[in-house]
Amino acid sequence: MKRLPPLNALKAFAVAAREGSFTQAGEVLHVTQGAISRQVKQLETALGTPLFVRVHQAVELTPAGKELAHTLQRLFSEMEAAVYKASGKHRPQMLSVNVPPTFATRWLAPRLSDFRARYPHIDLSIKTDPIATVREARSLDCLIVYAEQPWPRVVCEPVMKERHIMVSAPSLWNEGHPPAIPGATMLHVLDGGSRLPVWERWIAEHGPRALDVRPGLTFSTLDQAINAAIAGAGVVIVDEAMVVRELQSGELVRHNPLYVEGPFAYWFVLPQNQAPTPARVSDFRDWLMGRVAQD
Repeated sequence: MKRLPPLNALKAFAVAAREGSFTQAGEVLHVTQGAISRQVKQLETALGTPLFVRVHQAVELTPAGKELAHTLQRLFSEMEAAVYKASGKHRPQMLSVNVPPTFATRWLAPRLSDFRARYPHIDLSIKTDPIATVREARSLDCLIVYAEQPWPRVVCEPVMKERHIMVSAPSLWNEGHPPAIPGATMLHVLDGGSRLPVWERWIAEHGPRALDVRPGLTFSTLDQAINAAIAGAGVVIVDEAMVVRELQSGELVRHNPLYVEGPFAYWFVLPQNQAPTPARVSDFRDWLMGRVAQD
């Protein structure tokens, strides 16, 4: 090979390797999936070796692809750092993180200004995709998962455990008394195709044992159930950490001091075994754990 392949083809390949997807690489580079595919094909032709293999509906790197991707990502990173250094500017760092939807809107979003003030050089890319395996998370720097048990074979640290309380809107209260549970509309949340058994666990621990918890309204997300409760649609058993602002503002009122812990928790996961851990990931992890402890 007398000369290097085109820089655009090298960049397209490097981003596709990092994202694990031609479609996502196209979104990052603001081109079509087809354009990425053509650039990669051009590079493979120039090198005379395949860089990707198709596995089901995904793509995986070949041994040659892995080696080239590792080198290119380091070189592009060094090139970017050199350009920022020459310009006298601080180099921004992108951190890609996936979090559960309700955690994103009700816990993370209200605290992002604090993170930004502490780490202005880190640009967060926040997703709320339904990720269930390490393979699905390989393009991310880190993620927060909602699960009963930690993920195996990766760094997985507990962030916070659920602490369920009973709340409703003040419009349902009568002279300082909460609505009577027998007869009240119960709000439920789906987990896939079935309802989360939060009411069943509450009744098992606090009663009344004879209460039929099947009637009520069911929502696809906890955030929807909370908004319905704020509007006075019924009573909800909810993770206390997700309604801090509503309890403080009086939009929701806690029925009693009782609570039920777990069994689910939020976990901080590193899907890639990088040593050492990138500074931007460590900074986000330390900030996250510090805010949870502070709250």
